Amino acid sequence: MTHPVETLIYQEARLLDQGLLDDWLKLYTEDASYWIPIDENADPLKESSVIYDNHLRLAMRVEQIMRQSRVAQNPSSYTLRMVSNLELSEVSEERVSARFALLLTEVRSGDWRQRGLGEMRQLPGHCEVEAVLRDGSWKIERKKIVLLNRKQPIVGLSFIV
Repeated sequence: MTHPVETLIYQEARLLDQGLLDDWLKLYTEDASYWIPIDENADPLKESSVIYDNHLRLAMRVEQIMRQSRVAQNPSSYTLRMVSNLELSEVSEERVSARFALLLTEVRSGDWRQRGLGEMRQLPGHCEVEAVLRDGSWKIERKKIVLLNRKQPIVGLSFIV
């Protein structure tokens, strides 16, 4: 039997690939954190990160991508996320931890103003999610994405990983 958190993780990948970012944002709690570290053992409040966002900052990203003209994502990249090696561990009846591998493939189909036009690039990484049961629905409270190339320059990350 599939746990609802497993469904939540696959739903998140699908919504991101379909560009349904308003629906994607609803998968996160109001006190959520979304972290792409450079050093996965560092304190994100004291050390630099690729991204370290709370819910408000995630909402700002969604607003910019969905409703503001941004050369880097006009037109939007095509993305495909593959989730594998998913392991769940129940912390309590209302909290579940998940670990999984992610392979994100992106293709930019824009014009001459976009760096990497027509190139396909892959961003592999390991993810950790803390999900909580709130008002009868499972939500993401914390997500950490440790990219394999996190210590190299990451150019043109103008979409949500």
